[in-house]
Amino acid sequence: MQEQPSYRVERINELIRRELIMLLKNDTKDARLGSVVITDVIASKDLSSAKVFYTVAQNDKKIVEPLLNKASGFFRARLSKTVDLRHTPALRFIFDPAPNTGARIEELLSKL
Repeated sequence: MQEQPSYRVERINELIRRELIMLLKNDTKDARLGSVVITDVIASKDLSSAKVFYTVAQNDKKIVEPLLNKASGFFRARLSKTVDLRHTPALRFIFDPAPNTGARIEELLSKL
């Protein structure tokens, strides 16, 4: 059984998510990252690492995933300047298929 994150960790998850959205929007120069949408962040209990879930058009997934993981150091460095934490968590980007699945279900339901 998985333990619920504490209120503090939930707040930090949301703060990291918002900051990453702003970084992707304002500070990245690679146009291929412009279509990335951060859907969720789940930080570990000790805040040493965080899983960053994102979505992007299915055909861009193979291009974007290596770019995000390569740029994780850049994002972590920028987060350390904007988020007031003792240790900034290491970021690992994971594709989130759920939004695409929801759109596909809606499409199938509308055809019925």
